[in-house]
Amino acid sequence: MGVVVGVSREGGKEDAILIPDQEFDQDIVKKNKFSVFTGVLIGALIFVITVLIWITAYIPWSERAPFVLCIIIGIFIFFHGLIVYFQPPKIYSLEVVINGKQSASILPLRQILVCMTNTSCGITGIITMFTIGTGWYGWQAGNIIGLVLSILLLLVTCISALAFYFKTSKLINSHILNYSGTNIKETAAITRELIFKQVEIFSNLLPLPSVQSLSNLDKVLKQPRLLTNKPVHVMSILLAMVACIAMFSAQLWDIAISECAEEQTCTFNQDPDDTFARPVLHGIVGYRVSDRKIIILVSTPIAFLLCTTLLLLMRGTTILKMVLSGLTSLGIGIFFFLYSLDTVQYIILLGTKLSNLSFILKLVSMMPIPLLAALFVALAYSNIIQSMEEKKDDKSSKVKIGLLSISIILSIIFFFLSLATMTTSNLVIMSTVQDHWNTTKEHTWDDECRDNNHVRYNDYGYRYDTTTTSAPESKPDKCYGKSLDWLVQDNFTFFSICQLLMTESFLLLSAFVCMNGRSITKKTLFLPGLLLFAAAISSIISFFSGIVQYDLQTNRFPFFIMNSINTLSALVIGFIFVITGGSVFISFIIIVFRIILSILVFSLILIMTAVDLLLKLPTLTCKTPKPSNVVEQPDVATA
Repeated sequence: MGVVVGVSREGGKEDAILIPDQEFDQDIVKKNKFSVFTGVLIGALIFVITVLIWITAYIPWSERAPFVLCIIIGIFIFFHGLIVYFQPPKIYSLEVVINGKQSASILPLRQILVCMTNTSCGITGIITMFTIGTGWYGWQAGNIIGLVLSILLLLVTCISALAFYFKTSKLINSHILNYSGTNIKETAAITRELIFKQVEIFSNLLPLPSVQSLSNLDKVLKQPRLLTNKPVHVMSILLAMVACIAMFSAQLWDIAISECAEEQTCTFNQDPDDTFARPVLHGIVGYRVSDRKIIILVSTPIAFLLCTTLLLLMRGTTILKMVLSGLTSLGIGIFFFLYSLDTVQYIILLGTKLSNLSFILKLVSMMPIPLLAALFVALAYSNIIQSMEEKKDDKSSKVKIGLLSISIILSIIFFFLSLATMTTSNLVIMSTVQDHWNTTKEHTWDDECRDNNHVRYNDYGYRYDTTTTSAPESKPDKCYGKSLDWLVQDNFTFFSICQLLMTESFLLLSAFVCMNGRSITKKTLFLPGLLLFAAAISSIISFFSGIVQYDLQTNRFPFFIMNSINTLSALVIGFIFVITGGSVFISFIIIVFRIILSILVFSLILIMTAVDLLLKLPTLTCKTPKPSNVVEQPDVATA
């Protein structure tokens, strides 16, 4: 910007002298910055106001897409205003100094920032418009507008990026002609050296096995390893096999004697009416309650066959066999643990309209599942721990042997105490829940259960009242049924699951102590102690926040005494083991910190790799064809 301040004539020519008016330019720059700052403020206000409305007001699911679009637009305006306000250079010279060597490269900084902002907003808009406010409500106007704007933004960004790419050679030729090709090659070499340094840091933070160690892996895995207390492992597997046979037989027997009412058509995968309080439970393994039949009939034979495999793997134990045994046991234990969370809900929802034999068979087919989960997880934990640490032949003192004997005796006592407490708790909770329901399905809306005086609607949707003067008709028994309230079910389910977790933690700890014996260390007791302590805290919370307000039908069972002893013991023992094995927690925190740092270093490696590719761009775009050494000879015309 300039103005003409003087004119001189010389030789009939006019020379206009332009002198820049700096004050005028500064005023325009201030006005531009003020308008840009206003745009930044508007974007921030759009974002903040939309978020406040979202937090304070209730917005239906189908109407949330416009608010999400406003948030994205506010972010878009805000960041573009910042880019215009700070005016980053179009071409930025990146100087890198590594080991005293200095190199430089050219980056299109402003174009990169604009493309990153547009791409982030466009992708976020497409994802949110597809996921928020859709579903049963269909596509609303806000979703369609936001999706179209996001797609257009990405298309414009791609077109502008391609146009800039084709102009890159001209930009580089006009700005980096001072940089020689040797300098660019040195820059790329230094960048690769930096990448190698980062890879070395990554390998130090997250040590990986070397190739030499992997070459001897076959010999290491075939090394013989003595399994401590092998008879206890064998007895645990045999106990699991007996439980599988009992569950399978009880389930088959229950299916054979099940009888349905005359008006109900029973199938293999269906229970008689009012057997459970809910026909459908959104469980982890099964969807319907009747799915337990096929799950038990399929899972128990598979578990039985895998138990025979575990017995065969214990002959001539090596590290490889112990690892295979641990992984197999862990897979079976995780399955039964997840299924135990479903079966404990089935047990407390059992009804009263069952024969004694059917009731006992259902309990036999579902009660051993927590025991199976604890036994298989204990087997897995014991095999993995003993495969990692070789037993040393050391002479134990009499005090240590005495403490070990006492700990094994206490483990056996708590093993049976936790089983008895779990059985008692399930029966008491089941009896209490049975007082809150007597039918699975609510029949109050059936025609034969309605009163004579009630509101009806005709074919055109108009309301009219019908009254009769005749004596009220007798209603069938199903009209007086009462279904289970969801709040009652949630309270007792929460307590039962917490009790189940505490029981399984006690069983895991007891079995692990009996399986390992002298090879137990403080570190190995940390995980069972942590699970025990967490389950005890959860049980206390679930009791006082859920079922303490109900009249529990103990039926002369020592419910409170057994649960108090079990919970307090779990709390104290778990806390002691967590304190003694605290070094494991510190090591775990260090490993997590190393993983986080490794991820950051890996991200830096990716960034430096991209920079290395970007540094090679000038060498590709600035290549000029080499002059040909062949000299063209003029054509000679002959007459």
